[in-house]
Amino acid sequence: MDYTVTMFFRTRWKDERLMFTDDKNHSVTLGADGVQEIWLPPLFFPDEKTGHFHDITTANTLLRIYTDGTILHSTRVTLTIGCKMQLERYPMDVQRCKLELESFTYETDDLILQWAPEDDDMLALEIEESLKSSQFEVFNSKPVRKPCIKVYSTGNFSCLQADFNLARVKELFIMSSYLPSVLIVVLSWFSFWINPNSEPARVALCMTAILTLCTQINGIQATLPKVQHLKAIDVWMSACLIFVFAALVEFAAVNYKSLCKKAAATKAQADEKNALLEMKEFDEKHDLEAKSNTNNTEVESKAEVVIETGSKWKNARKSILGINMHVQHYLDKSKPEDIDYFSRFLFPIAFLIFNFFYWPTYLQWMS
Repeated sequence: MDYTVTMFFRTRWKDERLMFTDDKNHSVTLGADGVQEIWLPPLFFPDEKTGHFHDITTANTLLRIYTDGTILHSTRVTLTIGCKMQLERYPMDVQRCKLELESFTYETDDLILQWAPEDDDMLALEIEESLKSSQFEVFNSKPVRKPCIKVYSTGNFSCLQADFNLARVKELFIMSSYLPSVLIVVLSWFSFWINPNSEPARVALCMTAILTLCTQINGIQATLPKVQHLKAIDVWMSACLIFVFAALVEFAAVNYKSLCKKAAATKAQADEKNALLEMKEFDEKHDLEAKSNTNNTEVESKAEVVIETGSKWKNARKSILGINMHVQHYLDKSKPEDIDYFSRFLFPIAFLIFNFFYWPTYLQWMS
């Protein structure tokens, strides 16, 4: 990431060649023209990408020479500086950006850079309290006072470093990313209250939620640099997408169960119809046998026919009752509505468990 900063860049050094005596004035102030006449330390910002000095209405440069040869140089400059960010905790991250200053020409034997002492009138690093960004809050920024030396093939050069801590404003992303995704997940749960026979309504609701989440994920990714690791927002959006997709899978299970129930009922009706046809055939056969018997048929033979026919009736009736009882037991035991009933509780509980682990993990990591 790049950040742009406008600052008053002040340097102070002592040149005994510029000592003077003046009873009235303790210092002499020169403008931009005087800067060209004296020696200035050759300094540069290593992480600078672009920058410029300000010259409206005149060059914003101050040069002040004190009687003991101390020189104060101040200029207003705007810099665009690169900052390497770690986005694993985005958007609940705290970034540390550094501002480095180095000597370009003189090595450590000739030039040593130091921050102004803490008890000095000129502060080493001062940031306006009103300084705010749309996404970050600046806090606990301080100069690094330990010795800093950069080693190059051309020699060892003195350097200075200041750290800026940037805390991302989480409220912005809660309103723009987290809250809408929560509402989309909750919206997908409404399908559990829709009649399983209303397939278009349930499919349209789940698919709309999935497509909305995908659009939101693409919008978030478009504003961020491409990184290889997962970010906190990626974990959240992926979990929300899984919950919405799970609601669609739950409807598929309900629909499959409903089809199985309809198929079982249809098969039971067909079996019952076949059993009734068999009973009708038994009746017709019994009538034919009864007509073929003469009046002088023995009572014992008639009794055998009646007993045989009654036995077939009894077996057919048991078959019909057995089929109906089995089908009714299956239909009563496996209801598609039961899946919706349990999903109304399991999905919210699972989502709350996910939040219970997600927020403490990343918020504690941030702190």
